[in-house]
Amino acid sequence: MITLFWPFRFFMAGMVKWPLLGRWMKRTFKGDRAHYLPVQADVKAPESTVLPGEVVENLIRESSFRFILHRCLCRSLTPCRNFSPDIGCLFLGEGAREIDPSLGRQATVEETLAHHRRAIQLGLIPMAGTLRWDSLWLGVKQKDRLVTICHCCDCCCYFKIYRFLPEEAARGLRKLEGLEVRVGESCDGCGICVERCFIQAMQLRDGKAVVGENCRGCGRCALVCPRKAIEIILRPPSDVIGS
Repeated sequence: MITLFWPFRFFMAGMVKWPLLGRWMKRTFKGDRAHYLPVQADVKAPESTVLPGEVVENLIRESSFRFILHRCLCRSLTPCRNFSPDIGCLFLGEGAREIDPSLGRQATVEETLAHHRRAIQLGLIPMAGTLRWDSLWLGVKQKDRLVTICHCCDCCCYFKIYRFLPEEAARGLRKLEGLEVRVGESCDGCGICVERCFIQAMQLRDGKAVVGENCRGCGRCALVCPRKAIEIILRPPSDVIGS
């Protein structure tokens, strides 16, 4: 079924805005809570702050069960020309025990960490969260006990559909609390960040890059900027609340 609908995913995302059908389709995204973790970027943060890279590794170490898919669904179905599809998603928690074993394999903490680190070395950006869509296609009943960790490329990622969704449906994919993407004075308006932003949050205005409100904080813009003009700043949640 996924193979059948994949070529039409952007059109179907737009259908969420339709009056009657849209109400039903919005339920597909209800309860989603996910964040990109900009592990590739040089994140500026106070010493005591838990950095994005530590978040993923802590989740892996503390999980009761770990499952690695044989292949990435997005890169397999697109198909991807830049990254190997054999870097499959990770699923953590008791819900992952329900996944069909033919789709992947159970893994130890060490094996899961190695898989994650390989993905990072290749330039993929992790996204972690609970997603209703994953529990549906995987047939997991304990949907609240299933954590997804995807390693995303900007060319094939399923979350590119979010640029077509209305805000109330798209808010499940959020920027990390306290994270800010800032464009500095050295920006020369080359536009590379605009081309590479998967959700079209970057724009050029008056010859400079501008970060839109729909930024999800994946950090790819900072990674690809040739002048290193884009900074990723992470403040502790208490500082954010206080400000």
